[in-house]
Amino acid sequence: MARKSWFDARAAKELARQVGMQALYEGAWKILEESRKEVPHATGMLQDSSIVDPKWKESAVYISYSTPYALRQHEDLTLRHPDPRNPISTPGRKAKYLEDPFHRLKAKVMKAVRLKVKKALKGTK
Repeated sequence: MARKSWFDARAAKELARQVGMQALYEGAWKILEESRKEVPHATGMLQDSSIVDPKWKESAVYISYSTPYALRQHEDLTLRHPDPRNPISTPGRKAKYLEDPFHRLKAKVMKAVRLKVKKALKGTK
């Protein structure tokens, strides 16, 4: 007698979404950790304004810095780090402090997402 098998595609899709979002969230934190090593630093306010924000309904995770000057510090390549006029600014910091770590780590994060989803779905057989 043939064995019948049952597969709940809707449940598998939801499991993949949940596991994928969790893995993406974890990856976003890794990107943010690397970004914090590059963000311009004088008082720490810019670095401390960083956040990872999961949007479950959108199936997206956002990484951001929220000071009024965050965008300018990120985009303006003419700004100097450390700032020679600011004795407390930290050397080794730069513009593109979020974009560069994102590009360096995105393939690794997406690979981790794929592997975690694949592993979770193997358990639904």
